[in-house]
Amino acid sequence: MSALKNNKLFPFWLITLAVAAGLTLPVLIQDGMFMDAVLYTSVSHNLSQGIGSFWFPQFSIHNIAGTEFFAEQPPLVSGIQSVFFMAMGDSIYVERFYTFVTMIITAILIVVLWRELFRNNTVLKKYSWLPLLLWITIPVCFWSYTNNMHENTMGIFTLSAVLIMIKGFQRDSHRFILLFFSGIFIFLAVFSKGLPGLFPVIVPFLYWLFLGKTKFWQMILHTAIIIITPVTIFALVLLNGEARESLSVYFFERALHRINEVPTADSRFYILGRLFQELAGQIALVLVFLGIGRFRKSFIKDPGLLSLAFFFIAAGLAGSAPLMLTMVQKGFYFVPSLPFFAIGLSLVAVPVVSHLAEKLNTGSVTFRILLITGIILAAGAMTLTVVNTGKTSRDRELLHDVYLIGKIVPERSMISVTDEMWPDFAMQSYLIRHFNISVETSDTNKYAVVDSRVKNSLQEKYTRVNIPTTTYNLYIRNRDPE
Repeated sequence: MSALKNNKLFPFWLITLAVAAGLTLPVLIQDGMFMDAVLYTSVSHNLSQGIGSFWFPQFSIHNIAGTEFFAEQPPLVSGIQSVFFMAMGDSIYVERFYTFVTMIITAILIVVLWRELFRNNTVLKKYSWLPLLLWITIPVCFWSYTNNMHENTMGIFTLSAVLIMIKGFQRDSHRFILLFFSGIFIFLAVFSKGLPGLFPVIVPFLYWLFLGKTKFWQMILHTAIIIITPVTIFALVLLNGEARESLSVYFFERALHRINEVPTADSRFYILGRLFQELAGQIALVLVFLGIGRFRKSFIKDPGLLSLAFFFIAAGLAGSAPLMLTMVQKGFYFVPSLPFFAIGLSLVAVPVVSHLAEKLNTGSVTFRILLITGIILAAGAMTLTVVNTGKTSRDRELLHDVYLIGKIVPERSMISVTDEMWPDFAMQSYLIRHFNISVETSDTNKYAVVDSRVKNSLQEKYTRVNIPTTTYNLYIRNRDPE
């Protein structure tokens, strides 16, 4: 501990890790998640229980959008997460642990990538906490890691692909082998979330364009390798009939359908505005450091760092700007691109940050203030986590009703709902996740659930069950006349 306290950068690491924990753990420890996250979790949980198969996973008996299996995403993430359920059981903390693990792995990859960039610079190499801090404080970033979003897993693969590429670019030996493995990670990214996982294929071009460390013909060759690799793997996968059917339904019936028929944004430029909004705090902080550096005139300007910064920012844009090609745009879609923005912005600020930090004396008042701040933040993060254990972060009333309904309706049952309630996938997802209760729009099942806020068309055939629900009333079917 004494050695850590005497490390000039220890307070910065402590603050960074405390902030990461404070922004995620107090929420992860609570019940309730974003609807898409619960839906994805339900599919993975079902798969772990033998409901559905890897190529044909199941959400519920009727699934969604009229498909015979859950085809909203490629199946890789569901398959990976199902292993966690098989190993750890059915607790809600399984998906939360998985989500937290994806955050830890991504953080480690950011640190490794930063140290790879500065493997010959012993000073700047130590500042890998800086991109980590800028990354985890992006609002949509820590939001995504408090929800079980597929982007969390896809981001591991895209970041790994770029990390391995850069290792290959900076080394003469084993370059083609590294690029081959980079292509494998691109395949895994696409297999996790679809076409958005392809964006690292442009990285060799960006490396040539901004850094000029490879010849044009080398850039073409590198790009060919990392494109041919995932294409070849997919071609081999599609030789399997089940894989071909599964991925065809995903791509042609769901992905293209959403792109053409289910817009989520009013403008193609929505995603750029949202991206700037999410990065505003990080950009402002970097500008503050640049202002300090300009005022003090005490840091060395390094054009190489600026070119490297442009390279990473361009890589981030490659992972987010293509979303403008469709009108299906949501903020969390660009989460896999955020590590690249964080690294790029850190490269702009690190000359000033390192200059200020290197002058820090471990016995100074400033050092002690930073150390105490880190300790307070770490203690606060742990306290909030303990205090929030057993609480609900969202959908409190809905979960209250779902748990009451699940105590009466047998698991793996089918219940009836009105037509107006079918699009309520938050309710459906929680019923599936916790009790594997499916719903359908009919009046033939023993039990029915009716939203008290909408007109009840099932009253004639059902009688309300006397349980203290708040919004979703449970009904039992009247006995048919003999």
